Amino acid sequence: MVPDINYKMLKRDFWLVNVLTGSAVLLTLFFLLLQHTGVLPSFPCVLYMVLGIYCPGCGGTRALRALLGGHFIQSLRYNPAVICGILLILYYELGAVITLIKKNGKRYMYHKMWPLAVYLSMVAVFTVARDVLLLAAHIDILKAVG
Repeated sequence: MVPDINYKMLKRDFWLVNVLTGSAVLLTLFFLLLQHTGVLPSFPCVLYMVLGIYCPGCGGTRALRALLGGHFIQSLRYNPAVICGILLILYYELGAVITLIKKNGKRYMYHKMWPLAVYLSMVAVFTVARDVLLLAAHIDILKAVG
């Protein structure tokens, strides 16, 4: 049996998560602006520097820049985790909003874990495939896209 929903706590958590997420987005955009203007250098991936393979986040900054520039396909090529992560966040946000608006005792979408499992699986498969191409076939996807 699903426990009753505490709407006051849900609303508080919803606003807290959105304030923290909004702050992280603004901070990220600020750092992107600083990097774009040359005030702040772009930081290399330590895993790539040490082991010569890409981490799951490699290409994320380029993907976000491409997305902000309206280059959807290029963003997916750099790192699909950015766009898919945004869609995942919107999915859970929509569920929380519907739950708060309807207040009928049902939880909508946000408590389901399968979208998160699909997202993490996609990130893992993309990372492994990209590194296999890099190590076995010497195809560097990040350099080929740019």
